[in-house]
Amino acid sequence: MRAKLLTMLAFALLLVGAISVESLEAASFDSSKSYKIINRFSGKALEVYEWSTSDGGNIVQYDDLGGLNQQWRIINVGEGYHKIVNQNSIKAMEVYDWSTEDGANVSQWYDWNAANQQWAIEGIGNGYVKIVNRHSGKALEVFDWSTENGANVVQWDDWGGESQQWRIIEVPPSDTITVNQTIVVESGEVFDGEGKRYVANPDTVGDGSQGEDQDPVFRLEDGATLKNVVIGHPAADGVHTYGDVLVQNVVWEDIGEDALTIKDDGHVTIRGGMAQKGSDKMFQVNAPSTFEIINFTADDAGKMIRQNGGTTFKTSIFIDGSVITNMDEAIFRTDSDSSEVTMTNTRYSDVGRKWYNVENVSESGNYEY
Repeated sequence: MRAKLLTMLAFALLLVGAISVESLEAASFDSSKSYKIINRFSGKALEVYEWSTSDGGNIVQYDDLGGLNQQWRIINVGEGYHKIVNQNSIKAMEVYDWSTEDGANVSQWYDWNAANQQWAIEGIGNGYVKIVNRHSGKALEVFDWSTENGANVVQWDDWGGESQQWRIIEVPPSDTITVNQTIVVESGEVFDGEGKRYVANPDTVGDGSQGEDQDPVFRLEDGATLKNVVIGHPAADGVHTYGDVLVQNVVWEDIGEDALTIKDDGHVTIRGGMAQKGSDKMFQVNAPSTFEIINFTADDAGKMIRQNGGTTFKTSIFIDGSVITNMDEAIFRTDSDSSEVTMTNTRYSDVGRKWYNVENVSESGNYEY
């Protein structure tokens, strides 16, 4: 079928006597937003099949049903490339096993900023793009021009067919909820915002300025999970944590005073998500803690992480598979000679001094661009 279609395409081009070449340019996307990716030929949506959260979960096309497994965060990793991360699994779209062959499978995998997880997204006119893998140079396509649900998505030589053309469409939050009083997520509870946006009532919670007397939008008790939430403007004092908590796929459209503050001892994990637009710090550490930041995107703040000024307790920071850009001062600042940071597989640009007064640093697999 592929050979037949290629022949038909070539014949059609000969009939018109010329090939119209349109200038290609890199598309611009907002990594705080969610997108669906629709194939031009089939009209179906790119998805992770059967809501898999496993490494190797297959990527296929399916009717546009609006689920999080059909929604993607498109994150600029510099040098004209993006990674495309599934909203349900927090895993990155990649060409499996670093293949450079036509027909190689496209699946999801743990996001570690690898070249086979990076894609050039280039406009081709009429609102469509082609999506080309950095490692292989081949284009994302629906195999064999299928229009069936569950049809496989692969890579192939970039030949311009409609099965290699995609429309990328923003998926806005389904609702915006005004928070009049801090939402408390109790121990053992999971608060799933299902992609809704939450904004603080400036009169009762906070106006998102640098005022120190603001309340958080969410308070997470020991053992709580907060997931699939967008925190809009005003964000008041963001999220407060008390103990061991998981914050997954949470986006701060505007940081407010602080995106998140560790208020009590614990192991705090941020997995996926994004924060931006902060005049001072993004994350504040006010208690001895282990703070893991995994597959996160941080942009435009004074500093990414600040241990409370003048404190000498030990905090351990772990950053992996993230993208950090436009920090005026540093990624991490501390006044404690016992605090430590480990950063791996992270891409960063314009981050000031990077480590401010941090005496214990371990790095591997990072890339400055």
